[in-house]
Amino acid sequence: MIKYALMENLLTARTDDYMAQPQDVRSHDLESITEKMLAKGTTITKTDTVAVLNSFFEVVSEITRDGESVNTELINTGFSIQGVFLGATDTFDSKRHSIKLNVNPGKALKKSLSDITLEKTASTDVLPQILEVKDSISGSVNESITSSGVVEIKGSLLKIEGDNQNNGVVFLDAQGAVHKVTTLVDNKPARLIVLLPALPAGEYTLQITTQYSGGTILKTPRTGTFNKPLTVV
Repeated sequence: MIKYALMENLLTARTDDYMAQPQDVRSHDLESITEKMLAKGTTITKTDTVAVLNSFFEVVSEITRDGESVNTELINTGFSIQGVFLGATDTFDSKRHSIKLNVNPGKALKKSLSDITLEKTASTDVLPQILEVKDSISGSVNESITSSGVVEIKGSLLKIEGDNQNNGVVFLDAQGAVHKVTTLVDNKPARLIVLLPALPAGEYTLQITTQYSGGTILKTPRTGTFNKPLTVV
């Protein structure tokens, strides 16, 4: 079974354009494959099984090195040569040309592909993560902040980026009123330094909303919430 989630397609401008992305796909190495073979009840020992597989890999590599193709139930191989040749008399030059190995599924793998079942799961959004909030006036960390003071915020994916009007740093009071920061002193992925607005005494929840992803700007903003209340005294 393949579990998949729908993620924003950042290569197009459409806000409703999504693409499927496989989730938590397990990878099998030679050790794992060998164990599965032995679990089928074969009388061949693990040592013999590993030796046969290694011999198979070695022979296929030799065939490929000799410029010959492989056609099995598992895979089919072939070659192509890439690069531009300057006229009919030109020859292969490793500085301008390259050999590409083309690998396609064989009959057995094609059959397996057609038999795969799929399950849609909820996507896991990558959100701004707030790890530490330090008040520059009192020196308090993750506890109190000073009205109209300067605060340093550390974490990941914090950089305020994108043109969505909701982007920015806000402090929510106990009644849910939004107090938005208007001055960013430093705006980096792992650190923000902000000038706080005038905040009445009380407890606040810090939220950061941005379209920054570490690469292409997201179409829709993501919001990260600090998991500790901050107090203005």
